[in-house]
Amino acid sequence: MLQIIEQINSSVNSFVWGIPAMVCIIGVGLYLSIRMGFIQFRKFGYTFQVTLGRLFHKGNAADGSVTPFQAVCTALAATVGTGNIAGVAGAIALGGRSHVLY
Repeated sequence: MLQIIEQINSSVNSFVWGIPAMVCIIGVGLYLSIRMGFIQFRKFGYTFQVTLGRLFHKGNAADGSVTPFQAVCTALAATVGTGNIAGVAGAIALGGRSHVLY
């Protein structure tokens, strides 16, 4: 029974994640780019100026607001922390610590 499920899963995965997925991803990307007037290229300078340009700009944040540097640090900490917690939990769930000595 398990072999039948694996064969079905393999055939569905090869179809979905093959050429049809690439056509859909590229097609949607082109459609949205054309429909929005290639905004990712037109506004590249503004995006660079707002994100990286102000990242280390010395300025006092008003009460209750966050500086761009603080926002980047918070986002990075949340991403790394979540990855570590999920990684350890996944490793423990899949078999505990490794007994391999390097």
